[in-house]
Amino acid sequence: MAEARLQVIAGGSVPQEPLATDPWQFQTACVDAFVASWQARGFSPVTIDNDIGLLERTLAALGRPAWEVTPEDIDRVVGDLAVKGRATSTRREYVQIFKGFHRFLQARKRPISRPRSASGWSARSTSSTPPGMSATTPRPSCRRRHRSGWRSSSTS
Repeated sequence: MAEARLQVIAGGSVPQEPLATDPWQFQTACVDAFVASWQARGFSPVTIDNDIGLLERTLAALGRPAWEVTPEDIDRVVGDLAVKGRATSTRREYVQIFKGFHRFLQARKRPISRPRSASGWSARSTSSTPPGMSATTPRPSCRRRHRSGWRSSSTS
């Protein structure tokens, strides 16, 4: 049986402070917790630095707290990146980092408390995919290799 491995993170435990009433302060605390979860899972410091920079740029481009993001916000950010000539892979990275952060918020922060904002957290999507994310990157049709060559998976 493989030996379980625990990693000690310098800095001790995270103090339990009263929740911030400012949504930007709450989001900053959530980003810090998200990064701490990466460190605890053993992500490379280089990966963390790159991804946190991307997450910060994504959140800044959205211009609103993550729990208030709408499909139109995602479309606007991805569209702006396309207009600026960013590659499809770059646009996909922006969407993926936000999806990961949004899932983290739903799994770890939503049950604890809702930040105080005009729209409220629960008024938005309750699915595991952030609003508008599933339609941002279409999936190509699946094809299978058979003895007679390539054919669509929809044909039997």
